Amino acid sequence: MISLPIESREYQNFIIDKISSLVEVDQSIILELDCGMGKRVLMYRLLTETFKEKKVVVFLQTHSSLEETAQYLEYEYGGIDKLVSIKSGTNASYRKYIIENNRIILSLPIVFSNTLKKYPELAEDIDIVIVNEVDQIVRRVSHRRVLCVPWNALLPMLDHTRLVGMSGTLRDEHIVLDENQLQLRNELKTLIDFIPRSTTITIEDFQDTDIKEYIKNTEVQIHPVEDQKTAEIINLITDQIKLTRERIIQEVGESSPKDLARLKKDFFNSLPLISVETELVEELNRLLLLRKYVYSMPASSYRNYLYRYDFEKKESFNLPEICGKELEVMNIAKGYQKVTVLCSFLSTVDSLCELLKNKGFETFIVTGRIKNKGEIIDAFKKSTTQSALILSPVGERDLDLPETEVIIVFDLVNSPKTVYQKMKRGRGGKVILLFYEDTAEKQKVKNVVNKIAIRYPWSLIFHVNNNKN
Repeated sequence: MISLPIESREYQNFIIDKISSLVEVDQSIILELDCGMGKRVLMYRLLTETFKEKKVVVFLQTHSSLEETAQYLEYEYGGIDKLVSIKSGTNASYRKYIIENNRIILSLPIVFSNTLKKYPELAEDIDIVIVNEVDQIVRRVSHRRVLCVPWNALLPMLDHTRLVGMSGTLRDEHIVLDENQLQLRNELKTLIDFIPRSTTITIEDFQDTDIKEYIKNTEVQIHPVEDQKTAEIINLITDQIKLTRERIIQEVGESSPKDLARLKKDFFNSLPLISVETELVEELNRLLLLRKYVYSMPASSYRNYLYRYDFEKKESFNLPEICGKELEVMNIAKGYQKVTVLCSFLSTVDSLCELLKNKGFETFIVTGRIKNKGEIIDAFKKSTTQSALILSPVGERDLDLPETEVIIVFDLVNSPKTVYQKMKRGRGGKVILLFYEDTAEKQKVKNVVNKIAIRYPWSLIFHVNNNKN
């Protein structure tokens, strides 16, 4: 195998040297390295340079990430000797043999945890643990137990090792509940608390290196969609949400006045901690979910949900045949050769695929239903005709799409980190965030975008499209 040279980047050299010096004094490291900054290259260098004499376990969070990382480490830059992956279908005694007889082991956390429970002595020989996407070990909403399974059991079994946790971003928050209070915690602080002897390396630490040469700016357009019929539906649901919320506040004021101030200050985070009539809470959740469906689905689908949730019986709607966001996706797409659309629901993926195909696009779909994800992505990248790649949340994981000219985000989730990661899939280029004008979705997008601008200021340029089409 021909060994290709690794490009020397000052910021990567800084990180390698910093990790080396911290490990020497028995420190674990939590590293923030933004999308496209070469986490796999860095991992390769750690395994072949810094830890070349050490026994290392590398944890990946998904099967696809495990397979792609194994492929990369085995075949890029000459490969690595004594590297092996262990998988869930492997016999436990054979997993034990693999761990004992190889220097670098790639594994899913649950598989390795189950192996250590059966053979705890295996942990003694492990020197270093590398955790890819280390932020995923933290539960987003937790009641007492803050770490995800199996990390609550796995970390204590590996407490003698030094850990290097990597993540694209470490600036989100998560919620911890107990009987007495609700805490909104910073995920980085939680990681430091639960990973023994840990310190951080964040993007600010290497801003004075050559990193700016490798950061590709992403132009983000916040794009309103005019759709009077859909806006009317959203606003009627929003009115019902407000009324239900007021009924909950009124009930709490009567039954538990001491909780009222907390509920008014932080309604949605405090609600799970307070005793409220079950039917009211269920009604609120039903309405919130229904509004999300209308934000995120084609008209043909949310019509069904309006009937299912009895909303159509209460109100008379003039429903659109095709929703405004679908029309806007087609309008935007016609100006580009390669377009990527990110959606929350499979019904939206299927509907957009059909609409774009009818407009002459070569269409490619990647969802959790698709087995040959890599082949489809490669076909999209190599396509010489006007083409569209349409992705569900599961389908878009671990993807780099520098070939796409524009990424259209059909609907936003409330997590700034998740939206930021969506924006960076194209490694620069243009991103368009759609929202329905004159609805509550406008404020939702504004809130998420403001948090992103504050937390991730180094590579995004925001524009507001004020043209009403």
